[in-house]
Amino acid sequence: MSISTKGEFDEIIEKIKSLVIQYENNSLHFNQYQIYLANGDKLSFEVSPKVVPHLLGIRLDYLIGTNLFKSQDAYSLMKDFLENSYSVYRYVQEGRLFYTSLFSRFLEEKLETFEKIIYYFDPSDIEFICKYDKSKTFQLGLETNSPCDYFIAKKMNNGDIYLLGLVRQGNIYMPMSSMTFRNDENQITGLKSLLLNQVLTFSSNILINNEVTHFNHSGRLNVSNKLNKINTLKKYASQIKGVSVDVSNDYQFVTTGYTMKDNKINDYKMVCQQLKEAILERKLFTLDEKDADAELVSLVNAYNDGACTNGNEQALKSYSTLALEYDSLVKKVCNLELQLEKEEEQSAAYYKRVQALEEENLQYKEFQESVYSLVRNQQQKQLKN
Repeated sequence: MSISTKGEFDEIIEKIKSLVIQYENNSLHFNQYQIYLANGDKLSFEVSPKVVPHLLGIRLDYLIGTNLFKSQDAYSLMKDFLENSYSVYRYVQEGRLFYTSLFSRFLEEKLETFEKIIYYFDPSDIEFICKYDKSKTFQLGLETNSPCDYFIAKKMNNGDIYLLGLVRQGNIYMPMSSMTFRNDENQITGLKSLLLNQVLTFSSNILINNEVTHFNHSGRLNVSNKLNKINTLKKYASQIKGVSVDVSNDYQFVTTGYTMKDNKINDYKMVCQQLKEAILERKLFTLDEKDADAELVSLVNAYNDGACTNGNEQALKSYSTLALEYDSLVKKVCNLELQLEKEEEQSAAYYKRVQALEEENLQYKEFQESVYSLVRNQQQKQLKN
């Protein structure tokens, strides 16, 4: 993206500001991502504030050199720049700074990628995940400057592909790079230069947890979707030299898809047999809802409702209503137990405080007694004299 006028510069500043506001309003720096891969790897990553300026295409090292801002950390420096961008504009006008030095030459793509890929992840949206090893291209004299350990590719409905590069930092990964591959004749060519001799896999399960906003998401691929993902990976492997596919951890689930369907049918048959026996004996039927399909749960609940009312239209409460009330009471009991636990902890803290005060009081009494004893001794000495 080329910037030649103040209007274009201001437009970029406002765009970046809007993305920063979204990042802060959604408390994205508290998002904890757990991505489980079909090759058996697990990626834990977060979007720390310190990496946001780089992902937005801002070159902070040039800003630091201007001495216009005093902020020490990267995120605060970026915020100062956005709020006082006119100072930077004046430096550009004076020829002391250049837009090409301040922003990445891929600024437009970086802003678009930040907006499209950072906020939400689901296994079905991820086109592929590349376990990146730059030594494999170095051996061919094609060393890349990318320091990334993984690339997550998200494909949009229009066919564009956004890549987010992750770098390991301790026990977690941080996004450090982003790329855009448009849906045109150059898309595969661009991917070839990056994916040559690399290993591709997919995400079978993703968990997102935010303890501040209480946002939680869990996405999992079913067998049919896993088969589709494997076909997608095989297509890339056929188009790009040296690309291999690793889905070894999910192999057993993918290859036994039809067996799982057969097991599901057998489960239906077993439940129907047990339900028939319950009907003949006119008794309620229990079903573990955690492992059952919604259709079976609905069928069993309908039977239990009928058995509870026994055809009596005057019956006040059905089995389902009673079950809901029971669940509500269980939750109340749990809340009361938690409240009791907190009160007991508070009572224990008070008790420790009382003990401390009693010990302190005892020390005061001992001190007082020593003072009284000293005074009495002095008085006795004076009487003797």
